Amino acid sequence: MLLSWLAAAPAWPFQSRIEERTDSKTEAKAKPAKSKPEKRTVWNLDGGVFFATDGHLPNGSCFRLSGQMNAPDFFDGLRRVDSEEGTFYYLRSQLVTEYPGEVQIVIHVLDFPCTLDLKETIVRPPITREMMATLRLNFYWKQGVHMRPVEDSKRTAAEIKRIGAFAAGPAADDQLAPRYEWSYAFTVSSENIPLTNDLVLVIEDQDHKIAARVAARL
Repeated sequence: MLLSWLAAAPAWPFQSRIEERTDSKTEAKAKPAKSKPEKRTVWNLDGGVFFATDGHLPNGSCFRLSGQMNAPDFFDGLRRVDSEEGTFYYLRSQLVTEYPGEVQIVIHVLDFPCTLDLKETIVRPPITREMMATLRLNFYWKQGVHMRPVEDSKRTAAEIKRIGAFAAGPAADDQLAPRYEWSYAFTVSSENIPLTNDLVLVIEDQDHKIAARVAARL
């Protein structure tokens, strides 16, 4: 079973820009005084890469897909540096260009409103266990506009929990359709994959129509 802390992970936290600076002192030593100082933006990738999107099914059901790509020994200490010369990745001050041999993916599929408009009166159908069984999750590595399927992935854990209703008591349990959150953990092969590639997750329904698509981007 998936650990409880995975199910309690935030729905859509994102990386924060931790530093935007001009290396004026360094540039003054290396270049003439009149040269333009180089600007750098540094991103902290500790904890991995987070992603989130909304999805929908043909019957009118909607959900929120969120998750995290991680490899603790790799992402802890990883920094992305954007400069005028390009984008570079440093792991504890060492330049790196490829993912580790394997990354871990944790995703949450939450039965979620199609709109937050309080004036919306249409009751959408809940996502049932049977409906979830018809969905298929695919992983792709994306470079530019080209996508290729992941060579090897494996589901390592799964958990389902019922979402608590605002109403309480036996009457609420009898009258309200139950809604759930599904949590899954996977390992994905990433050996020899450049860090410039994005990991794309695509959920398809039984008719192979895309229900949700999101990318984990460094």
